[in-house]
Amino acid sequence: MMSLIGGMLRSMSEISHLDDVHSWTTSTFRGLRGLIVKPHNQNFPPRPEEPLELYEFEACPFCRKVREVMTELDLSFVTRTCARGAESKREVVEEKGGKRQFPYLIDPNNSVEMYESEDIITYLAEVYGPGRIPLGPTFSPINTGLAAVASAVRPRGRKVREGFETREQPDELLVLYNIEASPYCRKVRERLNELNLDYRVENVGKLSSRRPELEERGGEVMVPYLIDANEGVEMYESDEIVAYLEDTYGSA
Repeated sequence: MMSLIGGMLRSMSEISHLDDVHSWTTSTFRGLRGLIVKPHNQNFPPRPEEPLELYEFEACPFCRKVREVMTELDLSFVTRTCARGAESKREVVEEKGGKRQFPYLIDPNNSVEMYESEDIITYLAEVYGPGRIPLGPTFSPINTGLAAVASAVRPRGRKVREGFETREQPDELLVLYNIEASPYCRKVRERLNELNLDYRVENVGKLSSRRPELEERGGEVMVPYLIDANEGVEMYESDEIVAYLEDTYGSA
């Protein structure tokens, strides 16, 4: 019996390791995008009075581009997960903008709502950063192509799990300390999309001014770090977080 349990644990560990490698492969297609905070934003970190909201889903290459820039600008935001099947949130986007297209940004600080990843990136760079480099839009097709390859390599987080399409959100938003380029954070974000759970992203890219806040809260600078005020839970380690989400929110 003990040997059987030991074998099962080893098998689970091997599956987790392969999943980590697979997620790392996705990160390699994006280079350093979504890893390091821009120098200007290291010195002048934007802290909007009202949180930005992004209607998006993990496997969308256009959404990926915007999330990467959010990390690079050291911006926190609320993610409204809109994987296929999250009909109520997809309907919200259609009602607001006239079509079900993602990403869709809402910035209540400036009464701005907009589609189109490139327009969103330009807006964020101009309002919350040093502006966009002149050649940024020129290289947009290459950037989009590589983002699409990353999504093709790892298409998880594209669809809501059956039975969770109309779930009620918890009273308090879950909070995820995150780096977009982290393969371990990706595993957690994918599961949040599959479970149709909205959450607040606290980006802590390298050289982020939020890193001391994370260290004070959890004891070290490591991502992902999940806070669930509904259950009084705070925790590191992607596999443990995924298991916690399954145990707590994975029953339809």
